[in-house]
Amino acid sequence: MHNITRTGLIFTLVGMIAIAVASTIAIQDTMVQLGIWLVTLILISYAGLNVERRAPDEEARLISENSELKEAERGRNEFFTRTVEELRIPLTSIDGHVELLLDQHLGKITKQQKDSLYAVKQEINRITRMIIDIIELANIETGDIALKKEEISFGGIIHDVTDRMQQTVELKGSTLTMDVPEDLPVISGDRDRLTRVFANILINAIKFTSEGRISVAAHAKDGELLTSVSDTGIGIPENAIDKIFDRFYKVDTASSGTGLGLPMAKEIIEMHGGRIWAESKEGRGSTFSFTIPVNGL
Repeated sequence: MHNITRTGLIFTLVGMIAIAVASTIAIQDTMVQLGIWLVTLILISYAGLNVERRAPDEEARLISENSELKEAERGRNEFFTRTVEELRIPLTSIDGHVELLLDQHLGKITKQQKDSLYAVKQEINRITRMIIDIIELANIETGDIALKKEEISFGGIIHDVTDRMQQTVELKGSTLTMDVPEDLPVISGDRDRLTRVFANILINAIKFTSEGRISVAAHAKDGELLTSVSDTGIGIPENAIDKIFDRFYKVDTASSGTGLGLPMAKEIIEMHGGRIWAESKEGRGSTFSFTIPVNGL
């Protein structure tokens, strides 16, 4: 069922860039793919109920139909990935022009114009992160992904990300504290992907915490590196806590996110042999924790 929502997401991303959302097309595509799934389920059920009476040629036909469905699925995945990757080209161009304007290479700008350009740049960065997450999930689903293993100081990743986020935290009127020992054990993993995991979790904490406190902690325990990000934000309803790692699920439906950051984080952490979970009280904050084996992959 992921392809249904992924196809709809393509239109959503295009709409964010061109300010146009093709809702009707997305719904039609969803209905067509839903029909394919229903037909598949009916075929499977029929085959299971008529095992004794199935002729060899009928079995061959079902196998052939299943192969065709898999081939169609593969084609949709490839089209999806190419389409999303193509969105990065105009975004890169737009970002370049924004940089030229901000650096005043094309003439002087007012403070109001500068603030507006910064807002545009933030939106470009947000959409770019979304595209990276979408491609990553698509590659994970198709098995077209390999971790680039190396020895990593995860404490260094934590400090690099928190330094970049410090200004955003202050703009939200919040404070950021850290309990990250200098002697954290070295782990083996994919630096870029683990950086993205921690950044996504921290961005979530900042997003839903205004004039509060965000705490980052990391320590070694039982052969694992345990990292936690806690906040005093709005928290997560009890009936949603088991769904937040589901793809495209959003606790706040009015949120501008896609519901991809946490599912992507879960996939990557599990590929590293670790675990990820959340604890929360609505209105009192949340804590997201994940582990990575210290003894490598």
